[in-house]
Amino acid sequence: MESENRSDDDEDGLPGPPPPDSAPTRAPGADSARAHGAARARPTGRDEVRSAVLREARRLLSERGPHVPLRDIADAADVNLGLIHRHVGRKDALLTTVMQEAVRLGAARLEHLDDAGEAVRGMLLGSTAHPEISRLLAWLALDSEAAFPPMVDPAERPAAALRRMTSPPPAGDVELLLIFTAVYAWPVLRGALLDTLDIPADRREDIDEQLADLLARVVTGQG
Repeated sequence: MESENRSDDDEDGLPGPPPPDSAPTRAPGADSARAHGAARARPTGRDEVRSAVLREARRLLSERGPHVPLRDIADAADVNLGLIHRHVGRKDALLTTVMQEAVRLGAARLEHLDDAGEAVRGMLLGSTAHPEISRLLAWLALDSEAAFPPMVDPAERPAAALRRMTSPPPAGDVELLLIFTAVYAWPVLRGALLDTLDIPADRREDIDEQLADLLARVVTGQG
């Protein structure tokens, strides 16, 4: 017989949701992690629960890596743990959903663009403003025990969208490799690189725009 004290992260079992009126048990430090959303109403219904869970999963996974407990994500999203299993799935399904939605969102932003330079410029500025997925990719790449989640169909990825652009098109695969290295690495290493090069504070405000402009020229062979 299974022990009633089974770990929340033992994904072989599916713990049932607590009674509707019971509040989820708080993990250590969960209240401080949720302070930014203290005024937000508790999610109700499938869509609200999924949205809250995916938002907090993206944040916590990027901050703490793929081994963050599901209970911590449930606490941050202010939902019962069982609702994650019901509306999203186990830990591997949650990680896969976070990654796939990010890839699809990135591809959707490029859907109506035909200028590879403009597209890359937007990609760099977007990933810098919202670095969570870049950080999560770094965690996954460095953690040999983490299962890398399956991504969306290759035809739906941002790289495929860039290759379809014609006015102007990307110069080639080498340029694309450089672009994606910058887009995914810059948000993670930005602070350390600026410090290493002793870039003064008054020049840091415009550095992202300058880098985005440079990459836009590089991807089209003008750099």
